[in-house]
Amino acid sequence: MTYRLFFLPLFLLWFSCQSTQNEINVDDVLLSWELEENIAMPNQSHTAKFSLTNNSKTSLNPDWEIYFNTIFLSVKPTSLDENIIMEHLSGDFFRIKPAMDFPVLEPGQNYSFSYQSDNFIVKNSHAPHGVFMVFGDEEKGHQIENYRVKEFSLRELYKMAEGTPLPIPIGNNLFEQSKELTLLAQREFSPIIPSPKSLEWSEGELQVEGDIEISFDSDFSSEAEFLINSLKSKYLGQITSNSTNDAKIQIKKNPSIKNIEGYQLDISDKIQIQANHPKGVFYAVQSLLALLPVDHFREAQSRLVFPQLKIEDEPRFAYRGLFLDVARNFQTKEAVLKLLDLMAFYKLNVFHLNLANDEGWRIEIPGLPELTDVGSKRGFSRDEKNFLWPYYGSGPNVDNSPTGTGYYTVSDFEEILKYAHERHIEVIPELGVPGHSRAAIIAMRKRYHDKKENDMAAAMEFLLEDFEDTSEYLSAQNFRGNTMCICQESTYNFYEKIVDEMIARYQSAGVPLNTFHTGGDEVPHGAWTASPTCAEFISKQEDLNSIEDLTNYFYKRVNKIFKDRGLQVAGWEEIGQKSEMENGQEVSRPNPEFADKNFRVYAWNSVAGWGGEDMAYQLANAGYEVIVCNSSNIYFDLAYNMDPDEPGHQWSGYVDLETAWRTVPLNHFISNEKDMYGRPIDADELAKGKVKLSAQGSKNIKGIQGQLWTETVKGQDMMEYYLLPKMLGLVERAWAVDPNWTSIENTEKRKAAREKDWNKFANAVGQREIPRLDYLFGGFNVRLPKPGTFVQDGLMHVNVETPGLLVRYTRNGTEPDMNSPEYSAPMPIEGNIKVRVFTPSGHAGETSTCLQKSN
Repeated sequence: MTYRLFFLPLFLLWFSCQSTQNEINVDDVLLSWELEENIAMPNQSHTAKFSLTNNSKTSLNPDWEIYFNTIFLSVKPTSLDENIIMEHLSGDFFRIKPAMDFPVLEPGQNYSFSYQSDNFIVKNSHAPHGVFMVFGDEEKGHQIENYRVKEFSLRELYKMAEGTPLPIPIGNNLFEQSKELTLLAQREFSPIIPSPKSLEWSEGELQVEGDIEISFDSDFSSEAEFLINSLKSKYLGQITSNSTNDAKIQIKKNPSIKNIEGYQLDISDKIQIQANHPKGVFYAVQSLLALLPVDHFREAQSRLVFPQLKIEDEPRFAYRGLFLDVARNFQTKEAVLKLLDLMAFYKLNVFHLNLANDEGWRIEIPGLPELTDVGSKRGFSRDEKNFLWPYYGSGPNVDNSPTGTGYYTVSDFEEILKYAHERHIEVIPELGVPGHSRAAIIAMRKRYHDKKENDMAAAMEFLLEDFEDTSEYLSAQNFRGNTMCICQESTYNFYEKIVDEMIARYQSAGVPLNTFHTGGDEVPHGAWTASPTCAEFISKQEDLNSIEDLTNYFYKRVNKIFKDRGLQVAGWEEIGQKSEMENGQEVSRPNPEFADKNFRVYAWNSVAGWGGEDMAYQLANAGYEVIVCNSSNIYFDLAYNMDPDEPGHQWSGYVDLETAWRTVPLNHFISNEKDMYGRPIDADELAKGKVKLSAQGSKNIKGIQGQLWTETVKGQDMMEYYLLPKMLGLVERAWAVDPNWTSIENTEKRKAAREKDWNKFANAVGQREIPRLDYLFGGFNVRLPKPGTFVQDGLMHVNVETPGLLVRYTRNGTEPDMNSPEYSAPMPIEGNIKVRVFTPSGHAGETSTCLQKSN
């Protein structure tokens, strides 16, 4: 009795402080966020304010916690209110909780608190999001539906940036960017993208009606079947195969065509395709399909219409890649299959698929169910023991998190492999080590704890961490504990198991696996420095003297794993680098240890002014096989521009269609004219002291690849928006010959020649590609540009970065629609004018108002 009485007052006190879900419904909680100050230059910072309102009929006691996500906040934000604690937990995951003296909020009461961070907020989407609340000791979170962000407008951003060169995309600036563009006739630009190596127009068209026969050599039966199936969806007549020489479409083998992806396409009174390899036929088929009018992609027609012409074509690069990260935010199998169709249509032939990272493990591995039972799921928990925290706003509910929770089963992945193989696309899996591995580490930790009581050997078999390691580090994405312990044998057991299971997937699908991407990037400084396991390991190895020696040891082991299995080692540029001191500074240089040893490196860090603009060339000259992946031009997760409503990153600048198209893989110094802050880049100055490609180095540049990392990409629609149309710039650079302007040394002459080329490409995209993408493979969510606007002598001039798209306007302040008048010539400024871009199908972009720079 005494025992029970002793605890009764404490129990009553504890109970009185609880805001249980029965007392407070989270729907009665209102939370808002707004910027108070935003400084861009010279020293970035922002101040913002949260406001919490209790709209319930009961008191809100200070036993709550608010969780939210944002990449765009320093890991040590300064709370400007002593009653509020703000703390970084992991990655982009933060927590707010009341301090000791935070008041009880009575019904109707509000409490506001501010914080400061050392970065400039550029986008409305960079505000805290994924906000949820946890009461007391609950193990579940409640999404705050009544969360409001006070957004800032383009005009307000322009005022914030006044006096800086920041490239704010107001109407005048957009108009300036496209002022040299003109509408061209159809035969003044390439009828297909990527542009063919040789194109000869003939007069007239070939119109095909009735039954169509296709003849083909036996080597090309799969490609002929692909053509038949593709045409059937666009044609109301019958299409059959035939072995006679009078077939309307003929596919023939031509041994004189040396490039295995090369082809000849001749359209006159019939259609002749010639190639020496099924790949060449396949790409000829894609070109033939691309020559059909846009209406054929909208609905099947009673006749097929082709321009008469001759094409001789082959790719510039053998490797033409697209990278997709499904770890940070998941994409469904169906979205991936559709993307593969798009890649094939535009002649990309390598799909680099990032299947695991700190924030998710996305592939089923037989024998290691924990990887998907734990590592593929995201939701709220206190300890991140049974699944990962809800990174990137994926929400507190692990079972209702479409971009946070998900993985590909064995059968899903094998279906993806087969689908890609049928389209002559190589799938390169990336399961990165040793950094970026938090999902795997947590999953194998769970496995260890589940097995240790009954079978310690099994528990230790695939363990990825040293439990005694007290190393302090923070990764580039602000994770702690995300790096495998490479000093214990269990890590190598794990990776061999993963590699063998992936090999089994390819074998089961009947698809070759030649290259395996090991990641290898952004291993944080400080990893392993306080690991007893590593200290002991180094002391016992004759050829290891310090932590710095571990990387070479690790990749020697990895190389052996792959060499024993007949696989090529691939990784981001870091796997081919080592650190050296030059003039008192630490710099990265090619590591001679793995040069000329069949290592493939993906060179990405090319930000102007960061010093790595020539890293791809250093590595190629040193003997590494290199894939050019310039972050400043072909990282498609970078926002199209600085508009606050345009989602995406900006750490390496902004990437739009022209930026991607302007990529010069073998001379990156002329790929950009301005840096991310809008400051001019002097190409000659940028190249001073930098390494140029040697003759042998040029041979080691095997191709080019665009990247879509997905921290800010939520779902299929956003994926397509981020990729299109700017992916088409990559497509052109990967396949088409190096344009003549890239060899012009004089800056002004080079720019003039480039603008003529850009005008042709922009017309091709505006007149053909974007309208077709409304229907291709069911249609894509293509980002349409805002119109540029300019006022002179009382007249408003309007242009668009891809001529051929429709521009419609209103004068009464309403949103233009397909019934609004079409802009055709400069018009008087009257009323509240709004302009908007449309495709012929009615797909619309964002609206521009006539915001003048002088305002």
